[in-house]
Amino acid sequence: MFKLSQQKNQNSDYILIITAVLLLILSSAAVFWVPQALQPKIIGQANLTIDFGNGNKRAFEGNIVENETLIDVLNQAARAGEFSYKLNGKNNLDSISQLANNNQKSWQWYLNGEKINKQPGEITVKSDNNVLIKYE
Repeated sequence: MFKLSQQKNQNSDYILIITAVLLLILSSAAVFWVPQALQPKIIGQANLTIDFGNGNKRAFEGNIVENETLIDVLNQAARAGEFSYKLNGKNNLDSISQLANNNQKSWQWYLNGEKINKQPGEITVKSDNNVLIKYE
């Protein structure tokens, strides 16, 4: 009777080990294969220049993904350049690094040299676009 009980415990141990190995294999597959399928497709690069209106400028270049907007590009630059910005209730740019819109100057967006009149969150960035945000 003791041998039978010991053999059942051994079988249970083997089943537990096999189950653990299978779970490890499945979780590894999920970690390495699933995120690649969910990653957005990089479609190229774009440039962003922030002109503070006083001679100071900051320039950024980086990858862009499908359906990325001007606000998304600004958000990436803010993280990389460690600066803050604020949007108003209409998602227009209100300030960058404590430099806020006022009666004389405000932040203006340009895409490939042309001033934009739409909401920046509505404009999709394409490969090789040049974005300028200018305080004027």
